[in-house]
Amino acid sequence: MITDEVRTEVLDRTDLVALVGRRVELRRAGTLFKGCCPFHDERTPSFTVSPVRRTYHCFGCGVHGDAIKWVMELEALSYPEAVRQLAAACGVEVPETRPESPAERAAREKVKTEAERLLHAQDQVAAFFSDALRSPQAREAQAYLRSRNIALKAVEAFRLGWASGDKIAFAKFAEAKGIDLADLVTLGLVVPPDDGLAPGRPLGGGHLRFRERLIFPVIDIRGEVVGFGGRILDSNAKTAKYINSPETPIYTKGDNLYGIFQAKERARREGRVVLCEGNIDVIMAWQAGFVGSVAAMGTALTPKQVRLVKRLSENVVCVMDGDAAGQKAAFASLLPFLDEGVQPRAVVLPAGDDPDTFLKTQGKAAFEALLGTAPPLLDLHIEASAAKHPDDALGRAAALRAISPALARLNDPLTRALYLDKVSARLDVRRELVENALAGGAREAPAKPAPGRAPREPQARAEAPPPPPRLASPAQDHDAPPPWLDDDAPLTVTDAPRAPAEMRAPEPIVRVPTNELQLLDIILQFPQLVVTFQRLGGVECLTCAPLAGFLTRLCEQAQAGHPPNEERLVAEVEPKSVRDRLMERLALRPNLTEEQAPAAIEQATRVLERETLKRRRLALADELKRLHVNGDHVGLAQRAVELQAVQRALKELKVEETA
Repeated sequence: MITDEVRTEVLDRTDLVALVGRRVELRRAGTLFKGCCPFHDERTPSFTVSPVRRTYHCFGCGVHGDAIKWVMELEALSYPEAVRQLAAACGVEVPETRPESPAERAAREKVKTEAERLLHAQDQVAAFFSDALRSPQAREAQAYLRSRNIALKAVEAFRLGWASGDKIAFAKFAEAKGIDLADLVTLGLVVPPDDGLAPGRPLGGGHLRFRERLIFPVIDIRGEVVGFGGRILDSNAKTAKYINSPETPIYTKGDNLYGIFQAKERARREGRVVLCEGNIDVIMAWQAGFVGSVAAMGTALTPKQVRLVKRLSENVVCVMDGDAAGQKAAFASLLPFLDEGVQPRAVVLPAGDDPDTFLKTQGKAAFEALLGTAPPLLDLHIEASAAKHPDDALGRAAALRAISPALARLNDPLTRALYLDKVSARLDVRRELVENALAGGAREAPAKPAPGRAPREPQARAEAPPPPPRLASPAQDHDAPPPWLDDDAPLTVTDAPRAPAEMRAPEPIVRVPTNELQLLDIILQFPQLVVTFQRLGGVECLTCAPLAGFLTRLCEQAQAGHPPNEERLVAEVEPKSVRDRLMERLALRPNLTEEQAPAAIEQATRVLERETLKRRRLALADELKRLHVNGDHVGLAQRAVELQAVQRALKELKVEETA
């Protein structure tokens, strides 16, 4: 956890005028510096920087903050990421918040060193491909770019390149740059032969993954080249049109968006993200002035990609190509967006068009008009579902079932009520039927269990109501918003302002039971024990789904050999009520020794298992009563046997605890 002392030292050592001056032309005005605001368009400077107070303020749009908030806003980083970046630049050490064993420290440094080495190699390879694109051997690629009207400024901005497939030239380049062959294999740039690499042969006898392809480097939000995509230019070639880098220690396809580095500043400034389907669409949109455009590189939109989009703006416009595949991709993105509380809008292009062709034939103004009048994607989903099914009882029922999962994800009561009326009118059915279908959709939608967790049994009796929400502490002098994170989309845009905070539905308060918090305290002190906790079946015993998700992701890091990064994972936890509790526990860790910790984790797991068995016993008792009233003797016998097993397990567990 980043302490107030570290934060203060970072702000003291950071030259805010110099930091802001890299983006804004500043002129001295008395004790202040003034310039045009980077957060809104203006001609008369109203943006000021105070080196005394170490803050910036715009009298035009009202933005205000310090160096940390500046980096968060302009670089789209989370709070911990921004502090660490500034700390590295000004020489402040951010200490680890828990003691590390020598083995843990060595493992963390090894991963860090490997990532830095691989990123450096990837950047060198991207430069090699870029230089190759300008060579006479790349005439085919140059002709293709001219045919697509891709200008030089776009080629440079997106670092496009050419992979000729010349093994000898690539091997000489790698040797000259000191890039190890093993790293090229790890990055997926060199594919080794089935019988292994052979010393003395170019690239160890392996072959290049990218050969005779136009190269699209994948640049992450920090500006690092993490992977590549390659497009074949020969339409008659019997091979995949596009191929991508495999997953590596520095690249996961579902964690990245094409064009996000180029889009982040403009998207945050304009308050809009345009979500396209393909790389070329992003480049052409960027070239036409729609700089805040990204794409999911052909994959189904993942929750992490949605969170990346959300970091830029919650106003998203999905651009749907004018074909069935484009509409299918856009509708598939609806539920992930709704799960993150984002209501995307959508543009449906004419049949046969994509953003590239539409911009070429209709122009920028027509495209902007489409974005500005884009309806909600949910509205299009309702209309498409209704049109897809026959106008009879069976068809309406099928349409309701298709629509209900999306409706179930609407948390705002007013929005949900309006959509219930809309669906009722569109399908010409009573509102009660829509509500019944919604209840069925809610069973599919609500609690998102952590990966690998089985669905939980419903609790038979209501638990004690959650404690009243804690009063917010008085605002601090500094802006310290809670960090947000990081983990195929169309375009979305809406000019409608967001509802004031007092009009929005309050975020639900999720209760974290005391015994689960106590278990969490142990794991935060000894993160490596999360693997033991999962092996003992403890994750399945948790009642707080966000906590279970956090511990599952922490376990995945540990099992992958990466040093667990609790602080970063806590920043991803939703809702805020749980994230705040976890942030508190990061600073409130028990004073256990390494010898005491394994026994403590086993004891805590047994306590959770006991509570799970008790809840199951209550549920079975209630079910037995219901079965008795209904005269279901077969069900009674089955549940009685199960109840006996639960009671026996409870008894054995108690004996084990006291042993």
